[in-house]
Amino acid sequence: MTNFRIITRYAFAAALVGGLGFTPGASAEGVSRVELMASQCNSCHGINGAGAKPNPSIAGENKEDFLDLMQAFASGDEPTSIMDRHAQGYTEAELKMLAEYYSKQ
Repeated sequence: MTNFRIITRYAFAAALVGGLGFTPGASAEGVSRVELMASQCNSCHGINGAGAKPNPSIAGENKEDFLDLMQAFASGDEPTSIMDRHAQGYTEAELKMLAEYYSKQ
């Protein structure tokens, strides 16, 4: 890879990250930790987890059911194509925060 391509990629990445400060609702004071975590879920499960085919809705999910399923994904007890890797990326406390968040959506 040429130096120009490497520099271009770093410049593009820096512009994306730097631009987040100008995005409405992206300020550190305006977005909670759980909202930031949920934004990752929402990229597949739709706005506020409301569902986006083929992925199911997680909005309004019972807290205990949500937590049980995420723990099963993380442990490998529940067969999945990708959720095991997502669930393993969160601590138990973070999973509880997400369960609480989505139960109120």
